[in-house]
Amino acid sequence: MHTYQVDVTRDGKWWMITVPELNGYIGADGAINLSTVTQARRISEVPSQAKDFICTVTDMAPSEVDLHITIYVDDIDVTDRANKLAAERQTAERHAAAAAAEAKSLARELAARGVPVRDVGEVLGVSFQRAQQLISA
Repeated sequence: MHTYQVDVTRDGKWWMITVPELNGYIGADGAINLSTVTQARRISEVPSQAKDFICTVTDMAPSEVDLHITIYVDDIDVTDRANKLAAERQTAERHAAAAAAEAKSLARELAARGVPVRDVGEVLGVSFQRAQQLISA
């Protein structure tokens, strides 16, 4: 498996896909590749277009090609920011799950100690219906 760096930029209505490693690539037949660029209409098409381009130039099977795609828009590294955002979302989801588990635990504990459902809801900052769901869950 070989990993190729793929740089993607926006040009008008197209995503321009550049594979720097293909510059001057010499094929098995001795032909020298002169192009490092292909294009895609949608960002979702970039991986398949890049892989097709690489496989056409190198005569490799798609299963032998891996991609490291970096997307730039007006010199902004979109990929880096999107990865950071995904990590922040995962952290937020973990915190939300922990908070939900703690709310359920506290609701059950309060109900077991005789606190009325409406008061449990008030303490937790949720409706009494939601408090009842937490207690019953």
